[in-house]
Amino acid sequence: MDFAAELTAFDLPPELAQQVQKWVAQAADVARLEAELKLSKLKIEALVHEIATLKRLRFGASSETLPAGMKDLFDETLAADLTACEARLEALRDAEASEAAATPKAPPERPRAGRPPLPAHLERIEHRHEPESCSCGTCGQDLVKIGEDVSEQLDIIPAKFFVHRHIRPQYACRH
Repeated sequence: MDFAAELTAFDLPPELAQQVQKWVAQAADVARLEAELKLSKLKIEALVHEIATLKRLRFGASSETLPAGMKDLFDETLAADLTACEARLEALRDAEASEAAATPKAPPERPRAGRPPLPAHLERIEHRHEPESCSCGTCGQDLVKIGEDVSEQLDIIPAKFFVHRHIRPQYACRH
C-alpha cells in the first residue's frame, strides 16, 4: 500500500500534501518508538526476573546447607563426643559429691571488685608524672620514694591496641 500514490489521487495542494506526509512519517516514527519501548520494557522485566532468580540461588536458605557428603562428616564423631562428655560430667558429679562429703562448706569466693587488668600482650606506653621538686615543702629535706600509683587506660589506633601507663611516684619526708 503506497500512501504517496493514494494521496495524489485526492488532488491536494502541494503544501497540504507535504504536511500530511510529515504527519504520516511522524505517526510511523511514533509507532516504531512505541514498539522499541515495549521491547525494552520486556527486556528489563526479563533481566529483573533473572537477577531475582540468581539472588535467590546465591543468597537463599538453600545456599547455606551442607552438601550431602559433608553432612556425614560430623555424624561420625558425634556419638564418641557425646559419650566422652557424659563420662566427664559423671566424673565431675562424683568428684563434687565426694568433696562435699569430705569437707565442710567453705564460704564461696567473692569475685574481685573493679575491672579486670588489661591483657599483658598489649603494647604499653609509659607516661611518668614526676613532681616538680623532690624536696619537702616544710623542712626542705629530700623526699624518699615509698611507692607509686599506676593506672592503665586502654587506647585504640585503628587496627592497633596499646595501653598508656601513667606512673605517679609517691614520696614522703623521713622527718
